[in-house]
Amino acid sequence: MSEKEGTSTSKALAIIEPDEPTGPSGPSEPAQEPRFTRETIGVIAGAAGVLAVCLLATALVANGKASPSDDRTCLGPQMTVAVAPEAAAVVRNILEDAGCSQMEVKATKTDRVLQPMALGGELPDVWIPDSSLWLERVTPAEEPVKLRDSMASSPVVLVSGDGLTRTSYTEAFAEDDLLLGDPQRMMSALGTVVAGRAKPGGEARLEPYAERIASGAEAAAPDDSARLAELQTTMSGVTATSEQQWSTYAPMLKAAAPKEGTVVLDYPVLITADSSRRNAIASTITSFARVLDSHAADTALTRAGFRTAGAGKPSPNVGAYTRVEQAAVTKAAADWNAKLRPQRAIAVVDVSGSMGWPSAPGSTTTRLELTQAAASKAVELLPGGAAIGLWAFSEETEGTLGGDHAVLVPTRQLASNGQRTQLTEEIAGLTARTGGGTSLHDTALAAYQAAVTAYDPLASNTVLLFTDGTNDDPDSMDLAELLRQMEAASDPSRPVRVLGIGITADADLDALQAIADATGGEAYVAERPEDVGTVLREALSQR
Repeated sequence: MSEKEGTSTSKALAIIEPDEPTGPSGPSEPAQEPRFTRETIGVIAGAAGVLAVCLLATALVANGKASPSDDRTCLGPQMTVAVAPEAAAVVRNILEDAGCSQMEVKATKTDRVLQPMALGGELPDVWIPDSSLWLERVTPAEEPVKLRDSMASSPVVLVSGDGLTRTSYTEAFAEDDLLLGDPQRMMSALGTVVAGRAKPGGEARLEPYAERIASGAEAAAPDDSARLAELQTTMSGVTATSEQQWSTYAPMLKAAAPKEGTVVLDYPVLITADSSRRNAIASTITSFARVLDSHAADTALTRAGFRTAGAGKPSPNVGAYTRVEQAAVTKAAADWNAKLRPQRAIAVVDVSGSMGWPSAPGSTTTRLELTQAAASKAVELLPGGAAIGLWAFSEETEGTLGGDHAVLVPTRQLASNGQRTQLTEEIAGLTARTGGGTSLHDTALAAYQAAVTAYDPLASNTVLLFTDGTNDDPDSMDLAELLRQMEAASDPSRPVRVLGIGITADADLDALQAIADATGGEAYVAERPEDVGTVLREALSQR
């Protein structure tokens, strides 16, 4: 099986050689891979016509290698190339050595590309992430074009700091000082999750790591080089990292490919420029492809610790390995992402006059005080990776907001400096803002629009709408108009759910349900005072 075997779901067909059959196991040895796809040539041809096709054709020979011609001048205008940080330096050097000064290489973390890719924002012209699996995290606004299945590869290996070789995840899980990266942001950490799912008690062993990662603390899941540095410093511990990172940062430590099978980083090369931009840089893309296909590029990548079809294995290396079944990797990634997918929510709290009424006959606790207590508890308990903001609303003629609603705390991660404190203080201060009617419809629309605009594709995006009444703002739109405007503001690529939380049976459940239904959300009513906290926890558990 090819070390550079493509794992992308691209529909493009190889024009040089067909892909080798895939399989769940067996040693991986260097083999020739198809370099370009019909889809790629179609894009370049459509962008620059016969000239681009001719330029590309001169770069290819029957075995998929670049032409041996000494004429290696890089053609075309400026182009940006975003590369996984561990591979950025070697790609930059390859292009500089080939005289491609118009190609700017930037070391770029995955989420810096995934977010604009999902939202139709500004993207690099070419992206080389560490794994093709990242494309399954988002639905691209425009599908990238695969220029190459795999620039290079690197299997995930087990590295130990005590001088003993760990050859299986069973041994790794037996260690008290197992170190784990964040599988949401480091594909090298995903192998541990795959193994954890397959072993009795393995997932339970990973729960403490999941909690730490969800905390949002920067030190909760250090990157590969930091974990390797810790192993070297303490001379103990076990971690999973790529062979390339081990051979670069800690080759003196013991490393082995896990015998159960391993995840392989495949470094696909993707054209992420939109169709109009591709038209302008077609000649540069052709030059880039030719340089990346050269034996010199393969040699440089291998010296940097990667495996390539043209130059084989780096030194040192762990030898042959077994590739874990792709279905298991995909399933583990999806389950882990669902578990750790952070909340991004705007808490929109009704401060109309009726929220100052007793929560039940004879009670000395108001409806707002119950809401404040539940919201404060949620702020205290939610992990630091959750991003929460706070709005308040009431009808403007009697309220103290200076309008139908006010943004009291912008939506930021709870791990951000001072965010929990500011939210707690503003929640406590809501009592002083009560008065006026319930401006439910205008506020619901404004909050929904704001959440769609600030959508985070890597989070669960919601609006938490707390109210004890029905819309009684005479100047606002009716419910039918609200639903029409929410539909107009919706964006399938930016799904935001409204979760309506009615405080006491006086809340307009029909309106809350209609608003929730329009956004794929849910509506809840806390009919008894003791239900408010339970209802909020249930709403926040929805992903």
